[in-house]
Amino acid sequence: MNPSNPKDFKIFLGLSIATSPFILSILLLYLLSEFMTEFGKASEEIFRSERLPILNFPNFEP
Repeated sequence: MNPSNPKDFKIFLGLSIATSPFILSILLLYLLSEFMTEFGKASEEIFRSERLPILNFPNFEP
């Protein structure tokens, strides 16, 4: 887009500045969702039965 008069240039510049927060927020939400997904996978690994220690309970049979 090639603005021909100064008013068009101001509008073009204003729209360019106004769209940058939206683009950054979309990027931030994407990175946040990726982080939360990885955090969920890591927490699942902690509670998997293969990683838990074997508990030896004493037999209380008479």
